[in-house]
Amino acid sequence: MPGACELILITGFLGAGKTTLLRSLLRLYAGKRIHLIVNEFGKVGVDGALLEGLGASMAEIDNGSIFCACRSDQFEAALDEAQRLAPELLFVEASGLSDPTNIRALLEQGSHYQGIHYKGCIALADATRLHRVIDTARVCHRQLSVADLIVLTKTDIATPEQAGAAEDLLQKRYPGMRVVRAVQGEIPCALLENLSTQHPAIQDSHTRDLTLQKRCLAVSPRMSVEQLKAFLRMFVEDTYRVKGLVRLREDTFLVDCIGAYICVTPFGSLQTDNRLVVLSGEGMPLRKSLKEALAWYGDWIGEVQQNE
Repeated sequence: MPGACELILITGFLGAGKTTLLRSLLRLYAGKRIHLIVNEFGKVGVDGALLEGLGASMAEIDNGSIFCACRSDQFEAALDEAQRLAPELLFVEASGLSDPTNIRALLEQGSHYQGIHYKGCIALADATRLHRVIDTARVCHRQLSVADLIVLTKTDIATPEQAGAAEDLLQKRYPGMRVVRAVQGEIPCALLENLSTQHPAIQDSHTRDLTLQKRCLAVSPRMSVEQLKAFLRMFVEDTYRVKGLVRLREDTFLVDCIGAYICVTPFGSLQTDNRLVVLSGEGMPLRKSLKEALAWYGDWIGEVQQNE
C-alpha cells in the first residue's frame, strides 16, 4: 500500500525473547522513523523502560492483552496515534499471553487503518522450553500458528539436542513455515524485507488451555539484592515468569526470571513503583510456595490485591 507504514507484529510465549529481538531490530533499522506499541499482561510495565533511548517513539499498554476486549480500545487508539505520526515502520510487541489470531481482521476492518499495511508476524519460540508449553498453553500454539516467520531463540544456551528437537517439532506442527535460529535476537534484514503473509493458515488444535495464575508483589527498597534472590528461589520454579524493575538497598535492578532461571541485574537509577509481576499456570503450586516465601520475607515484600 503506497504511503502506508508497515506494521510487523512480534509475538511469542512468556520469556521467548521478544524485547531482545525488538532491541536488535531497532538497531538494525537505525535511521528509519519507527514507532512501537508495547503490550504487557501485568500492571507493571517493564519492556518499555528496556526500549527507551533507542530512537523510536513508543506507546505502552499494560494489564491485559491488546487482542482482548479489556484492552482492544487502547490498542485501536494506539493505532490511530501511529497513523497520525506516520512512521515508516510500526512494531507491535504483544503480551506473552496474547492470542493474536484476530490481528488481520482488526487491521482490515473497513478503511479505518488505510495508513497501516500489515506486513506480517514474527513469532518467537524458546528452544529450551518449547516442548513444555506448546501443548499446555493454547496461546503458545496460536501465536505460532499465525506467524509468517518463526524465530527459534536461545539456541546458544540450548543443547544441540534441544535445539534440533525444537526445530523438528516446529516444522512438523507448522509445515511450510520458515523457521530460523537466532542468538540475542540477531536476524538478517532480508528476512524482514521478504516477510509475507501469503501462506496457508495453520489449523488450531484441540489443546487444553492453561488457567493463568497472576500475582503482583510490592518490594521494599530496604531489601538487599541477596535477600531478593533468596526470596525468589523459594517459589520461582512454580512460575512461568517473574518480571519487574525494583529499587533495592544497593541500586535499581531488573528482575527477569524464566522458569527456575533467576536473573537480577543492575539497571541504573530509574524511577520505579517497586513491583514484580508473577505469572504461573495450571497445576503449578504457586499459591503454596509463594505463601511460604512471604512468611519468611513478609517484612520486605507484600502481595498486592488484584483489584488495585
